[in-house]
Amino acid sequence: MQALYADAQVFDTLKSIPPKNRASQALAIYKANYRHIDSAIAFKKIDELTKIAAELNDKALALAVFDCKADYYSVNYGFNPHSLYYYQKAIDQAIAEGLTVETGIYIFKKGQYYNTFEMYVPACQLYLKAYDIFKSAGPENIPGYATNLNRIADFYYALGDLESSRRFLLEALDSPDVQSRDKINMINTVGMIYRSTGKYDDALHYFNTALQLAKKSKDSVWVAIAIGNIGSVYFMQKKYDIALPYIKTDYEQSVKFGEKGNGAIALVRIATITADRKSYAAALKQIDTAEKIFNIHPKSTLKYRIDMYGLKADIFEKMNKPAEALRYRKIYDAASDSLARINDVLSVERTKLKWENDKQQLKVQQLNARARTERIKRNALAGVLFLLIVISFLIYNRQKLVIRRDKAVLEKQEVALQLETSRADAERNNAKLALLDFTDQLRVKNDIIENFKAELDMMQRQTDPLYMYRANQLTDMMNAHIMTDKSWHEFKTLFEKVHPSFFKILTVRFPDLTETDMRLLSLVKLKLNNREMAGMLGITIEGVKKSKQRLRKKIGSSEEGSIETLMAEI
Repeated sequence: MQALYADAQVFDTLKSIPPKNRASQALAIYKANYRHIDSAIAFKKIDELTKIAAELNDKALALAVFDCKADYYSVNYGFNPHSLYYYQKAIDQAIAEGLTVETGIYIFKKGQYYNTFEMYVPACQLYLKAYDIFKSAGPENIPGYATNLNRIADFYYALGDLESSRRFLLEALDSPDVQSRDKINMINTVGMIYRSTGKYDDALHYFNTALQLAKKSKDSVWVAIAIGNIGSVYFMQKKYDIALPYIKTDYEQSVKFGEKGNGAIALVRIATITADRKSYAAALKQIDTAEKIFNIHPKSTLKYRIDMYGLKADIFEKMNKPAEALRYRKIYDAASDSLARINDVLSVERTKLKWENDKQQLKVQQLNARARTERIKRNALAGVLFLLIVISFLIYNRQKLVIRRDKAVLEKQEVALQLETSRADAERNNAKLALLDFTDQLRVKNDIIENFKAELDMMQRQTDPLYMYRANQLTDMMNAHIMTDKSWHEFKTLFEKVHPSFFKILTVRFPDLTETDMRLLSLVKLKLNNREMAGMLGITIEGVKKSKQRLRKKIGSSEEGSIETLMAEI
């Protein structure tokens, strides 16, 4: 099998297809042939793409090399620093080559990578950055624009931010490149959002729209899903006579197409209606059938199993079987507690995402400030032109000319003052945002360094030359992420814009402080922990602690936490 891969020149087919399709086709070829084979063979074949891209002078195809390598590590090793490294390489090269669309695409892919491993905050940051680039480049220029928006909507939907999900879905539906089956899915999801918020009329409208599109496309699977969702709305409204035919059809179609989980959900709803009609024995049989299916998929069906346990407890109470009723009531309570804990975790993630959205809003405010500055400039120019016209027209009256001139000077001074104030506000917002982004990047780099250290430690215990070679590579990559003199200079410049008097006050109050001391104290000012500071400065956590102890002596205090308190006050 490996010999076949080594001899086959499958990437050569890229030479005969249009440039706009090459990168996506290259990724498809890689996934079909090299995704799960030995790494040495896979990377040798992937590196052939570099030669083909150079031969064709195809910059976008060259980026696909990084995409394939990032995917290989992700599929075979899970979350790892190598995938992050290669995604970032693709982003950096796209920026260097001036490829705006590709920059947005690979930022989006890196966000997808974080989302896959449930790292929601960095995923959200990257999704929003990619979305901004897509909007500025023009949605019509982004391949799969509607699909990407749908994925962002799914991201928000999974975390319970239904309004953000709905907003992205509606924008995706307006996109001209939305595919038929994706369109049915998006419309159906909008319906589920309205159903979740109790807006049943809106939910029925979207579910019925999805049903009509599915029938028109002869998509029997989506026809069944839409029918089931329509039945669920009537079920939630307790309009059981209307709901039952829809739900029965949903159950029958789910069994037919092998959608057992969805069929079990429909069966619990049928059991609820059966119990409502006081056919308790029949309802219990239906529940037992559903329970067997739920036990195969315990995690994804927790919400529906809770409903099932509550229903079973109610039925046993009505059948005058208190012991059985109590048993299922306890199971119901335990499952409800588990769901509550999951919701608590998602609530924390939503809080973090709100912070990310607020930061995004700060960027919008920054753009608005720039727009206001431009308007002031245009108004100032218009004012000057108007002044020249007035002066030319009233030249015969010197007294009036003097009055007009004085007024114009005052107006120009006011405009200049407004312009300077607006520019200062914009610079302050720029500095705060840049320092925040810089610090976030340092934190991400610190996480990467920690992964590198762990992998380096493992490799250094190996004697195999291949491991030693990769260990040297990891060492170089790790050193590249530690705060260098250049990055310190960039960091200090941003820091001084946000905290202009910080270093000056330190120099006056503590003249014996060194440049190294200043670096450490600036990180303390940003409230970074010892692990984050150690990673950024390239020293151990113990080294950070010793440096803090030495600084306490320099500033004349040995109290624990005195450095943090002092930095917060400056």
